[in-house]
Amino acid sequence: MLIRKKRIRSARSNIRGIKDGERFCMAVTSIERFSSELDKIGFSSSLGVGEQLLPAALGKVSYFNAEGGYEVHRDQPMETAFRQAEWRWEEFRGRYGKVEKSKIAEIPYKRYPRTFVEPPAVELQIALSPNNEKVVTSASVTFDSTSEKLLTHIINLFLELFGECDILKKDLSPVSPSKLIRLNWEVLPKGKLPWEKLQKELKPIVNRQPKGNRTVIDSRHEAIARHDPEFVAVGRGGFDGYVIFGFPSKSLYVLESVQVNNATYVLDRDWEELSSLTKADLLNANLHKGRVIHRESWFSEIHSLLGK
Repeated sequence: MLIRKKRIRSARSNIRGIKDGERFCMAVTSIERFSSELDKIGFSSSLGVGEQLLPAALGKVSYFNAEGGYEVHRDQPMETAFRQAEWRWEEFRGRYGKVEKSKIAEIPYKRYPRTFVEPPAVELQIALSPNNEKVVTSASVTFDSTSEKLLTHIINLFLELFGECDILKKDLSPVSPSKLIRLNWEVLPKGKLPWEKLQKELKPIVNRQPKGNRTVIDSRHEAIARHDPEFVAVGRGGFDGYVIFGFPSKSLYVLESVQVNNATYVLDRDWEELSSLTKADLLNANLHKGRVIHRESWFSEIHSLLGK
């Protein structure tokens, strides 16, 4: 199971296919892709099986892993701390002579109290998988509530160093995750619906909004519907209030929100991919072909993007 993100907040929400109490490893496979990164971390050029080390600090996560950090207590009164600095000055000697002098001085300053947090000191090792492939792996960790913080740290360490993290079983064989079934969208009856029918289907969503906003929302829905979407899907749960108008033949999908001062997103991914995305990913600017703000020019911009 492969994780490709910049950073995660929770290991448990990103790991599938591992049961509570089961031990597993974090790893990267096909390590020839990472020859430059492995060199910076400290591995030898031969990448020999059995090599193990504490990775060099290349970023915030790997620095904390090697050096630890401080928990700052901003809810407590400030304290006086001291830092050392070199103090230089010139001292007159005789009538015209000068001698440069220096000493290490302690300079007081105010700061919030802090507690040192010991470094996790997670080491990485080169090992052989069951199919005789070299992998870079962590030590195995038990999947339970007590290891959540450590697991999150190790995954973020791999993401910082390599940009990805694979979840492997204790014997370094692949994990087969359970199939994830997202229930965020309900596709309305397939086929092109005339506006009168589509308006009735969308009425429950529109009617949950303030009365003064309903005409505006209806007008936006109708404007998009004039372009004959091949299907329409309405959001459920945390996606409530969002409607996707699908134009697969054009490879376009319009994500419309009932919030009147929001924006309309035009995406060019396929529906299978879009329907599996989280809300944060769906609204990520990198996925948009266009983003149309709910302003006076909205109607002309939408017609331009959809080809009419």
